[in-house]
Amino acid sequence: MRRPDHPSERQILRLGAGLTGTVLLASAALAADLAREHMAAIGVICGAVSHPHCPWCYAAAGLAVAGLAALAAAIRPQAASGILGLLEIKAGRRAR
Repeated sequence: MRRPDHPSERQILRLGAGLTGTVLLASAALAADLAREHMAAIGVICGAVSHPHCPWCYAAAGLAVAGLAALAAAIRPQAASGILGLLEIKAGRRAR
């Protein structure tokens, strides 16, 4: 009976980044929904002349950007390999 191959460190990193990106995008959707409810409650769009943006607006934008960045790192392993290389150098085990 043959043992299954173990996933490499790079595969685990990509999976973790993809899952993190998915969770961040889901959180951005929830924050955007709360921002819409807040705008409906006050009766104006956030960011209008006398109404500053609410924290939900900033949270939705920030979480969406972070989620897209995490998904980009998961999809493009070449970009993530530079980060992984830096971590390997700091750990003192830079091997190719």
